[in-house]
Amino acid sequence: MTTLRRRIPALAAFLLLLLTAAAATLPLLTPDPRPASAAEEDFSAARAIGRLDHIAKVPHPTGSPAQEDVRKYLVRELRALGLEPEVLTRVAVRPADDAPAGVGTVSDVHATMPGERSTGRVLLVAHYDSVPTGPGAADNGANVAAILEIARALKAGPQLRNNVEFLFTDGEEHGLLGAQAYVDASPGAGRTAAPERTVVINLEARGVSGPAVMFQTAGTGLTPAVREAGAFTTSLADEVYGLLPHDTDLTVFDEVGMRGLNFAFVQGAAHYHTAHDDIERLDPGSVQDMGDSVLGAVRQLAGDDLERSGSDATYFSLFGTVVSYPAWLVLPLAALAATAAVLLLWAGRRAGLGTRGAARAAATFPLTLLGAAALGLAVWWVLAWLRPDFVLANGAIHHLGRYAVGEALLLAVLLAAWYRWARRTASPLEVAVAVLCWFALLAVVCAVLLPGAAYLFTWPALTGLAAVAGILRFTGRSSPWRSVAAAVAAAPAVALVLPVALLLLPTLGLSAVAVPLVLGAFLGGTLLCVVEPLPRCRVATAVMVTAAVSGVVTLGVGAVLDGYSPDEPEAVSLGYVLESDTGKASWVSLGDASDPTVGRFLGDEPVRYDDRVPPLAGVALPNGEAKGARLDLPRAEDVSVTEDDGVRTVRLRVKVPAGVHSLAVYADTADHDVLGGSAEGAELPGGRNHTMGTWGWGFTYAAPPADGLDIVVRARGEGPLPLRVVTSEAGLPDGVGAPTPEADQTWAGWPSVAGQTFVVRTFEH
Repeated sequence: MTTLRRRIPALAAFLLLLLTAAAATLPLLTPDPRPASAAEEDFSAARAIGRLDHIAKVPHPTGSPAQEDVRKYLVRELRALGLEPEVLTRVAVRPADDAPAGVGTVSDVHATMPGERSTGRVLLVAHYDSVPTGPGAADNGANVAAILEIARALKAGPQLRNNVEFLFTDGEEHGLLGAQAYVDASPGAGRTAAPERTVVINLEARGVSGPAVMFQTAGTGLTPAVREAGAFTTSLADEVYGLLPHDTDLTVFDEVGMRGLNFAFVQGAAHYHTAHDDIERLDPGSVQDMGDSVLGAVRQLAGDDLERSGSDATYFSLFGTVVSYPAWLVLPLAALAATAAVLLLWAGRRAGLGTRGAARAAATFPLTLLGAAALGLAVWWVLAWLRPDFVLANGAIHHLGRYAVGEALLLAVLLAAWYRWARRTASPLEVAVAVLCWFALLAVVCAVLLPGAAYLFTWPALTGLAAVAGILRFTGRSSPWRSVAAAVAAAPAVALVLPVALLLLPTLGLSAVAVPLVLGAFLGGTLLCVVEPLPRCRVATAVMVTAAVSGVVTLGVGAVLDGYSPDEPEAVSLGYVLESDTGKASWVSLGDASDPTVGRFLGDEPVRYDDRVPPLAGVALPNGEAKGARLDLPRAEDVSVTEDDGVRTVRLRVKVPAGVHSLAVYADTADHDVLGGSAEGAELPGGRNHTMGTWGWGFTYAAPPADGLDIVVRARGEGPLPLRVVTSEAGLPDGVGAPTPEADQTWAGWPSVAGQTFVVRTFEH
């Protein structure tokens, strides 16, 4: 009976942690979709998805006839809602310092729902173009349909205070061209409010399922709208997103001073930018969650005074609500946590807290973090060696969960081994304090370097240290409650860290699983005391060995037996390159020569195409000789060359075959300095913007006009200026023995060489 009584606190703490985990992860579940019969003022996923046959049935990249059909449909639907849509067409330019400029003629669709006494505007944005190789039901057809459904729901209610505007951008997949065209437009073309009184809500997708996540804020004072949205959110995502080389349309609006929120769903990323991003695989629950979240945010902002803006804030989801506080509190709270750790170590000695044991445990705890990171990297390295198809998908695999379970088991063994070692000289409470001291230290580090991430460590440290202090103050040295103090203190860590780790797992994929594993090590460190009292040494060892073997077997069996089906296809990669100057035709791939579908087309030695095909520069590609196809080539017409004061100006009109979705133009900078140029009258900066090979200056043009693209290049140098033109078209040519993906295969996600044809031609003038 005595032993049972001593276990009761541990069992109670364990139950508390289970309930906390369930409550914390519940918001990551998607809601049931509402039917088409739902109330008029409610968002209905069924009504939204019913529009997708008109929006995302087939690929509709920028400039395609299919995209024109989508645009006409959007105009009709907006008019049916009583709005007055306008199509804004112009040439957009997105220059970059280290990449060819993006250019294209794009057509945005815009409409306004006037407010009663507007203080600004709420601008809902979703791009309506798809990648050339997929229908884009999730990215971004679902969000286009969601905005139409939101507009209908708003129309069904009372008139709002502020203007609500709807913008469907073009050319996002080619580099945010539609958003750039919109902000470049004159006020008469749709910019009806000052940037500081505009709040943009951008809708995106990087998968086909999962909850709606508000992952980025631009500007300040938006946390009331975030709270009203109810989507899962964390200011950590904002910090991480800022470090990654990814952009959405919100990036463009942020650059001109507009505030905004970015929403997306990110699970099922294996289908992202492929032909299988279709209506059948789209999760209706994700559409419902996105619609409910955005509609809530819009109604909040549309009734607010947009002339005012609050301060920056830390924010995070907690049990289905959003907690936020001003950014100026981040560092003081972190400093308070660090101070509390020092005071606890000093004052705790009187209550029996051994600082030597705690210090020894604290000194070695970072080894578990390094071990977690090493575990994630090692498992990915082994799986990449065993399964090259996982590498082609960049770790965005269909059955990510089974590998996560295997790695979690191995992580648990790593933590248990450290805990057993630490317990030789430290009590359970001292081990808990050691881990909490690391939380406090990381709180300070993040408060300085990544303020939006500091809360993950600050609040577990503050509440955990307070719980330990209470245990020391009100219980005796032999109390069983001391052995479970860390488990009780771990509840905040479970509530905050667990859902973030689970969210990062599908977002980052298997290739970057080390990141959620490190968070898991922090979380596991706070939970270790729940195993008290420890079983006998032999029993503990047997359990650890069993867990380790189970983890390895789970990973191994998954790697060996993980197959594909029509619903969960394998990504394959094969492209066709015709270098018309030499007549050489090649197969190229990002995959592996061992793949049975494409391997027979590839040789043994990868080749770099830096100087031959500039858009494919930067990596050695598996390749093989191909049969020459009879393809229409890009042509140069109306060529003129003038020289003035050593500056050579080349003017030409380049015509490309129908079906080409993008045209890349590069100038040889080995003997020339490019001073600038233009495409369709849009000015392009000079200088070197392509760092690999001799083709050091260039631009890409999305959907070049059927009647030809007017190009001007100004350069200083001796002799004719070589210009290399590369066209890109979805699909592989006929008559060359090109393979067709099987039912359980799909071309790898765009942009890549997979399922595309490239034609190269050089002009010298």
